Amino acid sequence: MRGCVLCLAALALCACKPSPGPGGKGASRSGPVLARVDDTEITASDLQEVLARYSHMPFVLARYSTPEKKKELLEGLIRYELMAREALRRGYDRDPDVQRIAKKQMVAQFEKREINDKLRAEDVPQADVEKYYREHQPEFVRLEEVRVSQILVHDETAARRIAAEAKAGRNDAKSFRDLVERYSEDPDSKPRAGDLTFFDRKTTRVPKALVEAAFAMAQVNDVAGPIASDKGFHILKLLDRRPEVTRPLAEVKGDIQRRLVEQLRTQRKHDLVEEARKSIRVEINQDELAKIALAPPADAGRPATIPLLPVSSPTPAPTPKP
Repeated sequence: MRGCVLCLAALALCACKPSPGPGGKGASRSGPVLARVDDTEITASDLQEVLARYSHMPFVLARYSTPEKKKELLEGLIRYELMAREALRRGYDRDPDVQRIAKKQMVAQFEKREINDKLRAEDVPQADVEKYYREHQPEFVRLEEVRVSQILVHDETAARRIAAEAKAGRNDAKSFRDLVERYSEDPDSKPRAGDLTFFDRKTTRVPKALVEAAFAMAQVNDVAGPIASDKGFHILKLLDRRPEVTRPLAEVKGDIQRRLVEQLRTQRKHDLVEEARKSIRVEINQDELAKIALAPPADAGRPATIPLLPVSSPTPAPTPKP
């Protein structure tokens, strides 16, 4: 069965390669030629590419080290090429579903080679990175954060008693963990010893009253509460505090480059489409468009083509220096 697995992998590899047209030559591959199917060459690199996918499985590679097994793998590639030619002979290249998938692959390759490969994050000029960093400083500021542990109970009298006990043992971390285990009624934080992890003043995952109480505590190990919320009564212990800090340019340079290159790629897509519009006729039937109901089409399960452009206009971006 392992031989079948690698044959399937070989077919998948071939499926990703350009299919030759009738009488045309396929894409040339590197390495010694192992077989020919019409004008298409199957080379050593084709087999190596299949086997490379199993580099983490030495026992599989060992199985295919003999001449017989190598030939078995080569036969899988040959069978695929034969099936491709027979499909062409029978006109499957004209099938609408085949053409739809081919168009999708063609657009993907066009975008990769003409846009993504030519506009790379590492090529964004340092000056543009520095300019973006200066103009978007708030994006690189990590606000002051606190980390607290909580005990949540639903009875106010019990909460007051637990808070007094917690304040008495404020310097004993184990004491508060024990109180969480004994009394807390919060199923989410209790398994973490009540830990609510770090949050800043703008957080929405922690009730506002708790945020205010947490930031009001001055020293690590301070205990506050009980604080009322719509969930019950909370006793908080301050575990840690992190000051506001601005991330340095060196730390965020990669992120900025990726943001800027995405802007450049979006602009490049826009330019390519607008250039194509100058020589390719486009007609839109507004009346028929208005009649379309926003409901899934009957062939919703069929593969869809990917539009080349987003709906919105691109944001202008700097041009990379050559």
